[in-house]
Amino acid sequence: MAPHLVRGALACLALLAAAPAAAIAQPETLRIVTGRIAPFVLPQDGPLAGFSVDLWTVLAQRLGAGVVVTDLGRVGAEAQLQAVRNGEADMAISAIAMTPAREQLVDFSMAYFDSGLQIMVRPESASAWRATLAAVLTRANAEILLAGSLTVLLLANLLWLVERRGNPYFQRGYLRGVLEGLWGVMLIIATGEHGERENNGAVKRLTVVGMWVVGVVLVAQFTATVTASLTVQQLHSSIQGPGDLPGKTIATVPNSIAAEYLTALHLPYVSIASAQDGYDRLLDGTIQAIVFDAPTLEYWATKLGGGELQVVGPVFRPVKYGIAVARGSPLRKRLNEALQELYADGTYEDISRKWFAQAK
Repeated sequence: MAPHLVRGALACLALLAAAPAAAIAQPETLRIVTGRIAPFVLPQDGPLAGFSVDLWTVLAQRLGAGVVVTDLGRVGAEAQLQAVRNGEADMAISAIAMTPAREQLVDFSMAYFDSGLQIMVRPESASAWRATLAAVLTRANAEILLAGSLTVLLLANLLWLVERRGNPYFQRGYLRGVLEGLWGVMLIIATGEHGERENNGAVKRLTVVGMWVVGVVLVAQFTATVTASLTVQQLHSSIQGPGDLPGKTIATVPNSIAAEYLTALHLPYVSIASAQDGYDRLLDGTIQAIVFDAPTLEYWATKLGGGELQVVGPVFRPVKYGIAVARGSPLRKRLNEALQELYADGTYEDISRKWFAQAK
């Protein structure tokens, strides 16, 4: 064969051999879109962390792919699903519940987490003293105390006027006389008597009776208001399950499965933006319960609550979390195969134990 033909053939072979190598040298990159939800995707000073973060990292390794992550912050699952539908991401993973409505928009991998809704409240035992103090220090009680104090002061002045001529204890100047009058009024309210019986005139006796009646009314009004406040506090803490939610002040994250659940039952709710927001509202009594995803509430109670928050009742409205991909995407099959490998070799259990062992 002519030399130039040999050289040409060798060059062609070299090109053919180099073409697959070049293709292999370009690894696949998975575009992941996610949102922040504890403990699945947590913000940190450095890279994101959480159960779903660890999961997608291992899945990418099993698929031999790199990842580019778009963090949408605290937005709900709908924005993540929309990014997949628009072709802006290959997959969405955070804590996305698989529902029939969502399955009409995207395809989901096999379920990788069983979840559901639960309720978080402020436990009675951890804050009984605070509940009692809150019941006493209400605006209504403050108004009664102010009115009662002014009334007692007026009665003390009246008693000083009645006693200042015949009683030496009331003849030591106005200030000391009124102070003695205050003590006398308190004794009248407590015992119904003042001074010696045989020396009491008609005016003095009528004054004592009138003061005693006024005192009884004030004490009765204050007692009734405190009792009513304590009853309300007890009602506020009597949430043990979803059946106790009607009539209570509930909070949840908008555009979530919990929000859909409450709306379907015609239960109004207060929107909360973060765990800290919900925590503060529970402690100050603005809300009585938070309804949200069970694992997230458990994490909030453990990491943020400091023993002052409690997750109560059974898990209801069960849901499963999955990884969303575009309709008809071949990535779904590959993800399912990789997930099955993680279940089989114990990797999934290791990740789960890392993030949920304390809660369990």
